Amino acid sequence: MASSIGKKVGMAVTGMMVYGFLLGHLAGNFLLFRDDGGEQFNAYSKFLTEHPLLVPVELVLLVAFLLHIHFGISVARANRRARPQAYKKTRALGRRSWASRSMVFSGLIILVFVVTHLRTFKYADHSTGTLYQLVMDTFSQPIYASGYALAMLVLGFHLWHALQSAFQTLGLGTGRRIWAASTVLAVIIAGGFGAIPLWAFLRG
Repeated sequence: MASSIGKKVGMAVTGMMVYGFLLGHLAGNFLLFRDDGGEQFNAYSKFLTEHPLLVPVELVLLVAFLLHIHFGISVARANRRARPQAYKKTRALGRRSWASRSMVFSGLIILVFVVTHLRTFKYADHSTGTLYQLVMDTFSQPIYASGYALAMLVLGFHLWHALQSAFQTLGLGTGRRIWAASTVLAVIIAGGFGAIPLWAFLRG
């Protein structure tokens, strides 16, 4: 039992760390919407890549992300072993939703998206142009723009349930206020990131 609780706490803490990163990352990406040809966004990107704390922060985030995946899979396996027979009723009870029952699957989709996202932007060849131009060129492709937006929809539902679970696990509260806060934050993060490819596609 103690091990299970520890994994849930670890999943909650690492999840909150990722949550904080997403909010900061979104704030920086909002510079894309400035009508300056990407000047501010490129300056922001250059500042980050040249900052001496970039590598240590990225390593901490990577460890937190990997631990979050590990804890999530471990907790899901433990829950499955505890109830080997599938529920006969799939209708949500109380506040339980399909989002809560599909956290592992949505998490796997997000993992695939993160790898694709890093390969497309962070580890792409930047010698032929600016990051702003790379973003605009990439999202001018309908398949990539729509796929990114759909991935953000999945992320939104994952975050919506994740924040509620994290607060409950850490004993920080439950009820309508937490439900409302998680809903607002999920909409802001998923909606904000999802608006970027749609805006870039329409602009292009």
